[in-house]
Amino acid sequence: MSESTEYFPPEETPPARSGWRRALVGFTLLGVAVHGFGQWAARDDSGSVPATAMIMTVMLGPVLGLLGFALWWVLLGDGKWYTRVLAAFGVGVACVGVVLAAHPTMRPYASVWGVPLTVAITGLVLAVAPVVRWWPTAGLIALVAASPWLALRVDGVTGAYDLETSYRWKSSVADSAAEQFADRATVRPASAIADLGVTTPVYWAGFRGANRTGEVPKDEYRGWDGTPPRERWRNDPVGPAWSSFCVVGDYVFTQEQRGDSESVVCYRADTGKEVWSGGAPGKHSDGQSGAGPRATPAYAGGRLFATSASGSVSCLQANTGETVWTVNLAERFQATKPNFGLSTSPLVAGDLVIVNPASPAAPRLVALDAATGATRWATEASGTAGYSSPQAAKIADVDQVLIFNGAGLFGHDPKTGSELWRYDWVTKEMEPTTVQPLVLPDGRVVVGGGNIGIGTRCVKVRREADGWAAKEEWKTTKFTPKFNDMVRSGDYLFGLENGVLQCLKLSNGAVVWKDGRYGAGQLLLAGDKLLVVSERGELACVAAKPDEYEELWKIDVAKGKAWNHPVLARGRLYFRNATVMVALDLPGWTDKE
Repeated sequence: MSESTEYFPPEETPPARSGWRRALVGFTLLGVAVHGFGQWAARDDSGSVPATAMIMTVMLGPVLGLLGFALWWVLLGDGKWYTRVLAAFGVGVACVGVVLAAHPTMRPYASVWGVPLTVAITGLVLAVAPVVRWWPTAGLIALVAASPWLALRVDGVTGAYDLETSYRWKSSVADSAAEQFADRATVRPASAIADLGVTTPVYWAGFRGANRTGEVPKDEYRGWDGTPPRERWRNDPVGPAWSSFCVVGDYVFTQEQRGDSESVVCYRADTGKEVWSGGAPGKHSDGQSGAGPRATPAYAGGRLFATSASGSVSCLQANTGETVWTVNLAERFQATKPNFGLSTSPLVAGDLVIVNPASPAAPRLVALDAATGATRWATEASGTAGYSSPQAAKIADVDQVLIFNGAGLFGHDPKTGSELWRYDWVTKEMEPTTVQPLVLPDGRVVVGGGNIGIGTRCVKVRREADGWAAKEEWKTTKFTPKFNDMVRSGDYLFGLENGVLQCLKLSNGAVVWKDGRYGAGQLLLAGDKLLVVSERGELACVAAKPDEYEELWKIDVAKGKAWNHPVLARGRLYFRNATVMVALDLPGWTDKE
């Protein structure tokens, strides 16, 4: 043995740190798994995953995977430390470039989904095809991977938070409709409508009907043979909105975004022909719910009262469309606009118009003089962000106005605004209260909503010797109606949770059955039948019975997302989505008893 080998053994070459392929695959799978868990939780009706956790995992799963791989690369990756840092910095700059180049509506999603997926796809392609590991090819692969996030815009989301997209160089259907009617934001009739005044019969006074219960009076569907309705007229397009209708005499009223105006529009009920339009300047649009008004006008005494998504309350003459007064809630009450726009539909109580400013900086409720718009009262307590509307109720023979918001359920004196009772139920802003309180004849009130897992509660309100008391009678997390209002038939409650129709016992909240998928739709109760508008624009008829789920028929009415409440008046069903309005006649309807 030589001296050199005996006393100076050869150095062992340290193993190369070359695990980036495995690390990339591992962290990519981690991000996909976290995101997939969130998607599962969003569709799970058990409420086992808190809503906040569900939203965070859906949004941040891919980001978690990207950040994990970036940290591994900087600390344990191949090459010199400064090479790794420079490479990470270069990729970071490219990621920021992708976000900035995306359409403004796509940027939030490009940040949390597009960038991580682009990096993962690029890295995985390079990992399985090492021969192309050079910068020009890597850049080309990244550009192809990022192209969907660069080429698309977000028009909104579904009730299950699935993205609705279109090419960025094309206007969305809603935006196109709004601009198409921009020059018709204000249209006056040649003369005042003679047959529309104080004595005109009111068939559907406003949001969800006279009592805001979504229950159709028998006169409006008398004689209907139960078969599918037939189309009478169709207006396509109309200005975008999530508003419903009010029906007075031979006229139907709704709200639309027309250019930069949130207009109230009057149509002939028998033909769909426009009569007039008018309203307040303003425009609200957000990346999830889109553009246009959210509320429904209310009719009383020959006038219409409407709230805009941008934060104003207006009074208009029903026979001309002329504005009588307008109140800006931000200027008068320092109300900040909710994320998805002001959605409160005005409640007319005698000579008062009561609205929910839906802002922590403003009163919980305010009452305006119906004749002048002057402030008659405002609650001392402040409100919260939310999307529910004031609800008239008579409990223990006392008239009240209820409001359901992120702090709970409250009963107020409609004449003074003073608080009579309260039921505390604090929810977070990302779990918004949207559903209308359902008042039962025995003094119970059912409320619920927000995201999956928030649930539904029944509150019993009593007048006792020392004042009012509101106590929880039952609660369930098996039913969360989100923003889909409920209806009552006898001792049972019907509503949509996570797109599935459910029947519950009003005595204890137990789920009797759940079946049928309608997305984030809305319901009407017409006798022993439920009329269900699906989120996809279908109209279904379901037997309103606790024994079993029975869908009697279903028809396609209008393509496109439908979140609007339908209306049934004088044997005619009024149906609309963001940009299409349809009237359908019920076979057999008669106005004779």
